[in-house]
Amino acid sequence: MKKIKLKDLISYTDSLLKVGDFKDHSPIGLQVEGSTSVEKIVTGVSASLELFNHAKEENANLVLVHHGMLWDSDSRVIHGSVKERLSLLLKNNISLAGYHLPLDAHPVYGNNAQIIKKLNLIKREPFGTYEGKSIGFIGYTRVKEDINVFIKKLKRIIDKDIFTLKFGNNTINKVAVCSGGAPELVKEAIKKKAEVFLTGEATEWVYHLCKEEKIHYIAAGHHATERFGIQTLGNHLQKKFKIKVKFIDLPNPIK
Repeated sequence: MKKIKLKDLISYTDSLLKVGDFKDHSPIGLQVEGSTSVEKIVTGVSASLELFNHAKEENANLVLVHHGMLWDSDSRVIHGSVKERLSLLLKNNISLAGYHLPLDAHPVYGNNAQIIKKLNLIKREPFGTYEGKSIGFIGYTRVKEDINVFIKKLKRIIDKDIFTLKFGNNTINKVAVCSGGAPELVKEAIKKKAEVFLTGEATEWVYHLCKEEKIHYIAAGHHATERFGIQTLGNHLQKKFKIKVKFIDLPNPIK
């Protein structure tokens, strides 16, 4: 396997995901600089001490994640778990890069594009306006599909433990998809007359709204719905640069 300069890898990935098009709440791209060259990448959904320890064990030079370590809402004081995470990275010369909204929205490598593809939905349309950008998609089943059959498919493809509010018709065709924590986008799904809204998490107020509007609401897990983008991106980088890439799945049961 080959090596690639860190700056070249980050520059390529930034360009591929069109990071300049997004306003995010976390630095997009490189967050911690370690080794100047990359021979092996560990990918994962979210930055964590556990993931960083796996990267150390794998002798990885770069950790590539969807949810990075640094957020606008965080304290600027480096202490506690952030100190532990940063210390491990720096001591082991491991870089960290995170791609949040760009990896939700990308039409090929993004979480939502991959969910649409895996569910075999067609006629993809933009959906899920956030910070001025559409980050999700609406797709259509090829034929009218029984909602229970659709849910079984989700359990097989995304996660066996999903939360459902079945308030819509028994047969469905139009599905709005936005991965992660996006319960507020059910309002857009209703406005666009989707029959199913698929996301990662639920919240209290969606229950009565979905019941009254007669729409199916499915929360398949924040982590579970956002595994696909980072894996697809990692596979692409491995083929593109002939470097080693390993996805580490650290399941998170929170719905």
